[in-house]
Amino acid sequence: MKIMEVIKSRRSIGAVEEKDVPDEVIHTLLEAATWAPNHKKTEPWKFRVVKGEGRIKLGNEMARITEMKTKGLSEEDAQKMIEKARKGPLRAPVIIIMAVSPTGKVPEIEEIIAAGCAMQNVLLLATEKGLATIARTGDIAYEPELNKYLQLDENDKIVGLVYVGYPKQDFDIKAQRIPAEEKTIWFR
Repeated sequence: MKIMEVIKSRRSIGAVEEKDVPDEVIHTLLEAATWAPNHKKTEPWKFRVVKGEGRIKLGNEMARITEMKTKGLSEEDAQKMIEKARKGPLRAPVIIIMAVSPTGKVPEIEEIIAAGCAMQNVLLLATEKGLATIARTGDIAYEPELNKYLQLDENDKIVGLVYVGYPKQDFDIKAQRIPAEEKTIWFR
């Protein structure tokens, strides 16, 4: 596929098979991430790959963190939130957790954007390889306790959990975008 075709065909697809994605494929996706543009070559990204039993452990940790946040809710509502957190990591056979580690060498926003570019590289290459991906965060991604569990530094920020797998079916999801001309002003 040509790059523009990949860009236009990439979709968030969460319906994936439980089939394992080989480590070599994940390594290739991560290598693509490291080629993202970044000001002053700070390479501010960090990756955490979760597979197999690691997904269950992550789900249990997310449930534990969520439980601490459910004070004041009814028991039923609290249990729904806790179980949703526990099951979240099981939606795909692989999760690539992408974080930014601000260096202080450039404005933080530039490094967050660089990590976003790294994520886009992962998403686009996964599309080219026939994989389904969906990037998510949710409140749990901003919890300091999750950073600890993932061995991230205190100032690191999770920019996305990228769920990766093989699609359950062929998806032909049409998309429309507002033409760039309608959002562009030229200064000449």
